[in-house]
Amino acid sequence: MDLVNIRTFCRTVEEGNLTAAAKALHITKSVASRRIQALEDNLDVRLLNRTTRGVNPTDAGALFYERGLKILSDVDDARQSVKSVSDNLMGQLRITAPRSFSDLNLQEPLMAFAALHPDLSFDLHLSDQRVDVIGGGYDLALRIAPGLNDTSLIAKKLATINGLIVASPAYLKAHGTPQSPDELKNHNCVFYANVTASEQWRFAGPNGLKAVRVKGSITTNSGVMQLAAAKSGIAIASLPLFFLQEALKKGDVVPILENWQKPESFLYALYPERRLLPVKVRALLDFLGDWYADPARQARV
Repeated sequence: MDLVNIRTFCRTVEEGNLTAAAKALHITKSVASRRIQALEDNLDVRLLNRTTRGVNPTDAGALFYERGLKILSDVDDARQSVKSVSDNLMGQLRITAPRSFSDLNLQEPLMAFAALHPDLSFDLHLSDQRVDVIGGGYDLALRIAPGLNDTSLIAKKLATINGLIVASPAYLKAHGTPQSPDELKNHNCVFYANVTASEQWRFAGPNGLKAVRVKGSITTNSGVMQLAAAKSGIAIASLPLFFLQEALKKGDVVPILENWQKPESFLYALYPERRLLPVKVRALLDFLGDWYADPARQARV
């Protein structure tokens, strides 16, 4: 019997509907539904009454909920009992992460974690292109996205990624400063090649979301190259804040359209769904979660 399915069922009973339970568990509603169906099939009994307003446990479901909570509590106690042993982590962690983000914001926490666990080894695959986490045999993937629709992976949100529209003072002097997203149509914009429909820039403004189709002479899969195009006065760039800290301090670029914020993206940790998450993966997840929760570090991403 899968503990993940039991945890999903118990959380659904507590939340009273699948949508809220799925959100709390960072999975989709369809995944939550499949887990509960698998649990019902395994037990050969219906656990939930489903209505348009939500879900309620059946008599059997109410009984199983109480026993399920005890099972989950016992498992948590068992994990705590071996914590002193698991502190000495061993083996290999195979990780994939965006190269640009890793160069600027992953090196420090990962090296700090490695220093705490000298018996661990690391196999790091850094690429700004999306990779097959399960097919590639990765223990953990870091991904930056506005949201996730990959139902084959478990996701943990680590940080909010903010972004800005920037240009160099020289570009703005030569071409003028756009006052609204629509005016970007008259400017040269650099595109990020790894994002589908990257020519469509989205903004959150006073009247809600707005999408603008822009054009430009440079397309690249490198954030460094996008920043270079902006700093040199060739184009306007849309970049995450972590790319821009130094350039903003030096005045190489300045933010524009500040009343039109880019919709937030998030840094997610993704890992394959397993009955029991390896202790070394859980330790790294907890470490990164605590690291990026620090307000000073969050301000840099």
